[in-house]
Amino acid sequence: MDRAQVILGRMAMIVEVLKQRAYFNEENATEVALRVMNHFGYSDEIIDNVLDNDDRKLFYFLQDLEILSTRWEETQLINGRNWRIFYWIMNVRKMDRMLDRSNMVTGNADPYHHLPDSIWAHHLV
Repeated sequence: MDRAQVILGRMAMIVEVLKQRAYFNEENATEVALRVMNHFGYSDEIIDNVLDNDDRKLFYFLQDLEILSTRWEETQLINGRNWRIFYWIMNVRKMDRMLDRSNMVTGNADPYHHLPDSIWAHHLV
């Protein structure tokens, strides 16, 4: 699979998760997915410093939906102070599992599909 396919696949996953879990319409979900993929590109992880405040708010929202997660590492500066570096991680496996689970549920979403037509006949008493 080439890089373009990977990006398109991840974008499609984000769109589907937003539509299913946050009830976004196609247009808004695609817009959000494009914003996310503009930051991540070919990477699974980005540093928090590249985000502006609006994108950071969006990323926190996506973290609540489990599309993204965070991690941090701490390093010591020359002056002895500790410095934390925050990263955003795209939860590709988790999104894949969410979509698989929702497809299993929606694959037979109609609980009445196995009932015979006669059950639906209206009987007057």
